[in-house]
This record gives sequence, C-alpha cells and structure tokens, in this order.
Amino acid sequence: MTQQHTPFIAPDQQLPEITLKVILLSIVLTILLAASNTYLALKIGILTSASIPAAIISMGVLRFFKRANILENNLVQTAASAGEAVAGGIVYTIPALVIIHYWSGFAYWENVAIALAGGILGVLFSVPLRRVLMTEKHLNFPEGKAIAQVLQMNKEGSQGLSLMLSGGAAGALLELAQTGFKVIASNVQAWFMSGSAIFGFGGGFSATLIGAGYIIGFNVGLSLLLGAVAVWGIGLPVLSALSHASVTEGTGSAAQLIATVYGGKIHYIGIGAMLVAGLWTLLKLLKPFYKSLQLSVCALLRKTTLNIALLPRTERDIPIHYIMLGIMMMLVVLYFLLQHLFPLAGLALSSATSTTIIIGSLVYIAVMGFIFVAICGYFSGLVGVSASPGSAVIIAGMLFAALILRIILLSHNSLLIPSQLLSAAAITIITGSIIAGAAAIANDNIQDLKVGHIIGATPWKQQLMLLLGVLTAALVIPPVMQLLFHVYGIAGVFPHPGMDPNQTLAAPPAAAMAAITQGVFNHDLPWPMLGLGGAIIVIFIIINQLLKTQQLELSILGIAIGMYLPLSSSIPLFIGGFIALLSKRIAFKSGTSQLKWQRSLLLACGLVSGAALMDVALAIPMGLSGNPNILALLPENWTILANGLGILTIIGLGYWFYQIASSEK
Repeated sequence: MTQQHTPFIAPDQQLPEITLKVILLSIVLTILLAASNTYLALKIGILTSASIPAAIISMGVLRFFKRANILENNLVQTAASAGEAVAGGIVYTIPALVIIHYWSGFAYWENVAIALAGGILGVLFSVPLRRVLMTEKHLNFPEGKAIAQVLQMNKEGSQGLSLMLSGGAAGALLELAQTGFKVIASNVQAWFMSGSAIFGFGGGFSATLIGAGYIIGFNVGLSLLLGAVAVWGIGLPVLSALSHASVTEGTGSAAQLIATVYGGKIHYIGIGAMLVAGLWTLLKLLKPFYKSLQLSVCALLRKTTLNIALLPRTERDIPIHYIMLGIMMMLVVLYFLLQHLFPLAGLALSSATSTTIIIGSLVYIAVMGFIFVAICGYFSGLVGVSASPGSAVIIAGMLFAALILRIILLSHNSLLIPSQLLSAAAITIITGSIIAGAAAIANDNIQDLKVGHIIGATPWKQQLMLLLGVLTAALVIPPVMQLLFHVYGIAGVFPHPGMDPNQTLAAPPAAAMAAITQGVFNHDLPWPMLGLGGAIIVIFIIINQLLKTQQLELSILGIAIGMYLPLSSSIPLFIGGFIALLSKRIAFKSGTSQLKWQRSLLLACGLVSGAALMDVALAIPMGLSGNPNILALLPENWTILANGLGILTIIGLGYWFYQIASSEK
C-alpha cells in the first residue's frame, strides 16, 4: 500500500519550469545560502533548513514577473537548498585536515573538486531512489510537505519576503554593531577561582545564534544547555581543581586556566560525547537502516524495467543509462583526483600498493556512498532534514575507512612514523569527505523531490537544478571557509600568531572527524576524557528514556554538541529555543496558529541569514587588514555599556517574536 495524492499541477499540464529567471535567481540564492550556512556549520556545527526561506524569497521575487508559476518557484528552492547541503558535506569534514595540521588552509581548486565530486555523486545516487521513497507509506517528509504548503499559499509570498527581509536587515545590522563596530557585546563571561577550582558563567548575544535556536526549537535548545551545564558548570570546576591542585590563587588568571583545561580535557570530553551519541543514534536506527537498504535495492531493480517514454511527465527522472554513465565518469575523474590529493609518497609504499589504495578508496566511495545516500534519504523522509542523523552516519563511515586503511598499512609496515600517520589520517578524511558530500545532498534533495512529487513537478528538471545548485555552492564555499579561517581560526587552529582564541570557530563535526582519524592511527588520544564524555552521554540516554514524553524528548546529539561548544554559542541557542517555545504557545491559542508560527520562523530565518552574511562580509576587511578590530568604535574598557546593549538586544528580539506570534493580522 502506497501513499496516494492528487498533484497540484496535473501530469498532462505543461507549464514553464527551467527558465532564464529561474536559473539566475537560483544561482544568486544558492550563493547567499551557501555562504551563510558555511558560517553556521563552522560556528556551531548545526545547519538550518534553507528550503522554506528559498521558497519564500523565490515567491516574493517572481511575483514581479508575468506568468511566474509554482513549478518555477519549486525549482528555485530546489537549487538554492543545495547550498545548505553542500555546506553540510564539505564544512563538516574538510576542516579536519586543517585541525590535524595536514593543510595550512583551504586550497581553492582542491576543495571545489571534493565538494563537486561528493555533491554530484549524491544527486546521481539518489535518482534511482526517488520513486520508491516518494511512495513509501512509513515516510512523513515533514519539510517536504511544509514547503509544498508554502508554495501553494501564493499570497504569503510578499508578506513572507517582507518578514525575511526585515529579519535579514536586523540580523545584519546587529552583527555589524557586535562584530564590526563592537558597540554591542557579542558575549559576556565572568569567571573566578576558589582555590584552584574555576567557577563562573558565560553567554552570547549573537542574532545568528538566537535565530538558529528559534529554528531548531526548545527541545534541541534545552539539550544544548544541559550539555553545557554538565561540562562547564560541573566538569570545569572539578577538572580545574584536579588539574591545578598545586596552583595557588594569583599565579594564573581564570581565563588562562580555562584555556588550558578546555584544550587538554573539556575539548576531548565533548568529542567523546559526540562519538557515543552518534553510535547510539545509529543503534536506534538499525531497523530503518535495513529497510532503507531493502528499498534502495528494489529501486534499482525496478528502475531498469520501466519504459520512460510511457511514464507521465511527473514520473520522469534522468534516464538510468545517463545516471550510470555519470557515475562511471565521476569515478574516473575521482581516480585522478585521489592520485593528486592522496599523500601516498609519504607512506613509502610500492606502486602496486598505492594503486590498490586508490582503487579501494573508489570502491569504498561507490559502495558506501550509495549505502549512505540510501540511509540519509530514508532518514530524511522519516524524521526530516534537521533531525536526520547525517553526522552520525558520516562519523561511522570515517571510522570504518580509518580502520580498513590501518589494517592495510600495518600489513605492509608494522611501525609507522608520525608523518606517515598524518598522511594516513589525511587519506581517510579526504575519502570520508566525498562520501559525506553525497550523503548530505541526499539528506536534502529527497525532501525537495517530495515537494515536486506533491505539487506535480517534473523530476528530471529538479535533478538538473540540483546539479546547478551543487556546482554553484562548490565554487562559493571554499573561499568563504578560507576567509573565515583567516580571520577567526578553526577549532583552536590559527593561521597566524596573536589571534583571539575566544573568536575561534568551533567546527564540532570536523573536530570529531579529526579526533577519530588521529585516534585510530596515533593511539595518543586522552582516552579517559573521551570515556568520561561517553559516560556522561550514557547517563543522559538513560534519563531520556525514563523521562521521555510526547512533549519533551531530549536530543542526545544536541547534548553532545552542547558539551563541545563554548557557552557563548550554546546559551544563545537555548535562549532562541526558549523564545520559540513561548511564541509557539502564544501563536497556537488562535485559529491561525500555523500561519503565525510560519511567519515567526521566516523572521528567524531572516535573522540567521542576514547576520551570517554580514559576518562573512566583515571578514573581508578584517582579513585584508589582519586586524579584527579595524572597525571598532568603542574602547575595550566600555564593557558595561556593550554588555547592557547585548542584553537589550535579546529582549528586543524576544519582543519582536512575541508581536508576530500574538498579532491578529
């Protein structure tokens, strides 16, 4: 039994889809969403869905053209959302090469090639899965149905665009005042020492994080807060007391000791927590995992027996022979790309063994890439893009690749020197990043294809636009990563001395990838700290199972990320989620609750996009000058005023969301 529906546009109805205005608008929106999501992925390791904002902007812009239709709007959001997906694939993994000190920056063409390879494979692998996943009765496709509903609410286009633009302008101005002019504090911290134990608190006022917290909701926000409290409120005092029992008060500042404890202990507690949380997520989904593989095999078998010419317009994918040809061509290109990227010379292997590693990596990418595409596509349909455990799947893939490569290397050389271990870790990360790119694309585009399935779009045209989105995003993301790294640093790795460690971009998934690969090859990780992080997550898993209700279910991965992030990120994310909880309760008191809630989400999307894009823009003058304070207007000692304005910022944003949620219009 499959889901039945009546398409919004009939299969025999012909409307323009791929037009010049659609292509141009798609490219512009993809660039904007790719840049903003690159910043988010590096900052907090969490991405917000780009499909609904892209759909609203498309509706608002295309209203100014005659004969614009719903299918054109759908293609714009399909292509533009690829900016978020490609950011998830490459930004979650590639920075690990910088974190392990294999790369000193993000070389443009190498990163473009990796992003393109993963993204194109993700689109190609997901085409055979489309038809069977669209009609699978167990899949709800929450974002896909929501996007289709937004596209069909045509009059919301101008109102939604106005809200997003207002939120974007406010987010950009606040970020300019905080990060650029520094008249509003970005974060506040207060730490003190009692003996050798450190106590205190911290928080942030970033509009980006408030908006992101609003979008991810209260349950995830609360999970982040609990993780932060466990590590910073309990773990820091205990670990600092144990680590610095001989340090007398006055021999070192609290800030210096925090940096020491974080780098040596808390950092690894968070990584251990993320690893165990990812493993738990995978264990919970073993049954859906089997189901997704079963469906993917059925999809491949069915696809070869269909006569495309006899299919209605709404069921025509890119022909399977083109898909197979595309995959083969990509594998050939990848062979030469891996030859260029893999540091095989440093491993002192024979030519035959080096070739075996490259071919083995290609087989691994092809097989595991398709499996992970099937898994992420199924999970995306089951629980949605944001809740899909894509990062856990990617971590598992990276771990398997590392173990296989280590076995191969040990069979040829029982003792590897540090440079060889580094080369082996780099090979693993590069292989994993291509698979991650494919999985991230599938995680996103399955929802887009469901939108087309609901409204009556032509699948092969959506798939072509996805490829356009992948190409555009792949060209944009690498320079944005390099720019942000040059100004802020990533996960405590800085391109030049004297940079502020408080401004470093945490990049939690990439840090976890780096820890996995180094742990497998080096055997020098602080396993007690990793084990402690894992034990804390096990405690939260037990608590979650005992207290789980329909209203509140903690995100185990959210708790783990909260244990890794600094308080300046986790606290505003929680505040945003708490504001969302209050706003939702207010909005749902009236009959138009769903409409009000969607409008408030659009405001949050605008805040996130505007603030993130301003951060990317500010990185240009800061990077060129080498001075992050080049635009600062207030002296550094005016902290009371800056902190006060930061608090007022949060109050003002909360009141704005309240107005929208309670408005009668």
